[in-house]
Amino acid sequence: MEIPKNQSDISAEWLTHLLSKTEPGLIVDSLSIVDVQHGACTKLRLAARTNRNDFPSSLMMKIGFESHSNDMRMMHVNEYHAYADLMPAVELNAPKCLGAAMDSEGHALVVLEDLCLRDVQFLKLQEPIGFDLAKRYLEGLAKFHAGSWNAPDLNTRFGWAPDTSEKCVAHYFHLLTTPSEFQRYANAPRGAVMPKILLDPARVRAAHLAMTLAHKSENMAMVVNHGDMHLGNLYLDADGTPGFLDMQPRRGAWSIDVSYFLIAGLDVADRRRWDGALLQHYLHCLGHEGIDIPSFDSAWLAYRRDVIWGLLIWMLNSSQFQTEANNTAAASRFAMAMLDLDTFGVLGV
Repeated sequence: MEIPKNQSDISAEWLTHLLSKTEPGLIVDSLSIVDVQHGACTKLRLAARTNRNDFPSSLMMKIGFESHSNDMRMMHVNEYHAYADLMPAVELNAPKCLGAAMDSEGHALVVLEDLCLRDVQFLKLQEPIGFDLAKRYLEGLAKFHAGSWNAPDLNTRFGWAPDTSEKCVAHYFHLLTTPSEFQRYANAPRGAVMPKILLDPARVRAAHLAMTLAHKSENMAMVVNHGDMHLGNLYLDADGTPGFLDMQPRRGAWSIDVSYFLIAGLDVADRRRWDGALLQHYLHCLGHEGIDIPSFDSAWLAYRRDVIWGLLIWMLNSSQFQTEANNTAAASRFAMAMLDLDTFGVLGV
């Protein structure tokens, strides 16, 4: 399907064509763009009048109208597959997808329900959550992971999802291994709050490789991960049910999501007190889903190793994607976890 190149290309006729694939007979009589949010992608709130009284009057479109969008096409394609291919087959409280499209050049978009119509509460990176709420998100994550836990067809059924290899996060490794680019981030506020021992590109790269090798050598259970489970991608329904936003599905060890969520979502002091108990709760929830769970000791080791994954991302996350305040908040949490959990030592680098 043709993907709009700019806002003026989004017409009532075009939206009718997109939405009619999942809503036969729906006609969009008129629409207007009432809000635009810039970031990793462009988020447009659309006011739409249709021929159906039961169809929502407000929709959210995620599309690539940013200056960096052409370089980030795979991110949009990944999210397209998340809503078109993954979400219909799993149990996860997430926004309803009303339409998704991709063209032959790898441009993609999704149209989602506007969660503001449901009066949800969006979480924030700078407002860490408490123990009980973290438990509830882990319950949802365990159920989600159980659906693909060591699935024999994981790599074929979800072959569109990237893995955790260096080539699948090439953007971050370009920044890491280009001295002038890396120095920009090291000189930014996030770099100023990080211990200097972590501002070592060669060691970070070696740690990432050691992490991926450990996942294979220990035959860790592979799943489809949420892929970006930080607080800015989470919400609570009006009844308190945890919700999950903005997935970037990734094939990899289950521990990638768990480590990323706990470290990005908890205050440093709380994470030091609670991470063991919360990891045990995640394993307990997996057991309830019928999974032959790993031992706590092996899970704890994986949790400690995988801190490097979140450090790599938040050390080098563009301030076009998240504010520098958000990047600094997350990077500092991962930096402290690297030291507390001796991640370099566990990885032998």
